[in-house]
Amino acid sequence: MKERERAGTDACSCAPSRSRRSRRSRSLPFVRPGSPPFLLALALIDVHIFTMREILPGIFTWGSTYADRPWDLNGYAIALPGGTVLIDPPAPEEADWQKLPRPITTVVLTNRDHVRDAVLFRTWYGARIVAGKDEVSQFSPLTIDVVVQEGDLIGGALRVIHLPGKSPGEIGLYLEPAHHAASRERGGILLLGDAIIGNPPGELGLIPEQKLDNPKALRESLPKILDYQFEALLLCDGQPVLHGAKRKVSDFLSRLV
Repeated sequence: MKERERAGTDACSCAPSRSRRSRRSRSLPFVRPGSPPFLLALALIDVHIFTMREILPGIFTWGSTYADRPWDLNGYAIALPGGTVLIDPPAPEEADWQKLPRPITTVVLTNRDHVRDAVLFRTWYGARIVAGKDEVSQFSPLTIDVVVQEGDLIGGALRVIHLPGKSPGEIGLYLEPAHHAASRERGGILLLGDAIIGNPPGELGLIPEQKLDNPKALRESLPKILDYQFEALLLCDGQPVLHGAKRKVSDFLSRLV
């Protein structure tokens, strides 16, 4: 990892439903008159925001939906000894900010379309933004602070998996059981951005093909996740799978053509 200055079981195994409410604007505690334009813009987005909860021990999730997306957009916070790592985080509800475990040191972006509110977390907490080596140019003009590649370890626990296809440098993350108790107890935890999504609810799928840079490359890269042992699959788009995830993924990949 190197520093850079530039930028199944089935439906019942998925996460239980979360309370939600629709807002015309988000109430962010640090957005006030005179705030930078990008923060003011964040507060004006029409969004349904999901309440933050601890989905697994030491792992928190929250999310939102937008009018043009038929599935949930989830963020995750993983509390690690060296600081909390956020993955593809949207801004939480105002009351949920205090639930985030501190200190927040890192924001991992799995792909170019999951910037979400990463800049907000860097501005407010000084978190470093991390992304895959082959994806850095896709984020321009956003500055990426730390670049990672296949096999790197983030936060001493999250193993990087390069999954090109949707975009050239998309990454998945494997929470190494040897370095995290919840992953060890669950039989392994895998996190994916857009490589696989949890839509329709209770099922696995791919994002619409017109949004894939290279559908063939994605289908060729996905089988490598079966090299990892995992029973929980945390998805940044759509519903996560908390039991029997590897079998569910294997069945899904066997149907891809």
